Amino acid sequence: MVGMGELHVRNPRHRQGEITYVVHPRVWGQGVGTAMAEALLARGFGDLRLHRVHATCDPRNAASARVLRRLGMTWEGRHRHTALIRDGWRDSDLFSILEEEWRERAAARAADEPLAPGTAAGR
Repeated sequence: MVGMGELHVRNPRHRQGEITYVVHPRVWGQGVGTAMAEALLARGFGDLRLHRVHATCDPRNAASARVLRRLGMTWEGRHRHTALIRDGWRDSDLFSILEEEWRERAAARAADEPLAPGTAAGR
């Protein structure tokens, strides 16, 4: 397993979802987490028409927080003692992105991406 991600619809009526992902340590820093999370957001905002998607991470996991910020997610705050793990209680930092923010970022990325060789406009 290189990585695994999930998208959960937390509130269908209010179009709210949550993404989670896990990346194998041997591929940390290679963009795997970002790619998975981008695909999950595309599914949530595209196919499922969600309005808001959130994600959490351990405040000590700076790499995961960077991924969430890279996706355009906004830090909303810290939830205290959300998980009891081996060495004690862990806090969770909460990040979110709204549909219109995601669409603006997607449009900007599409405008900045070079066209593939052989496409009509890329010749």
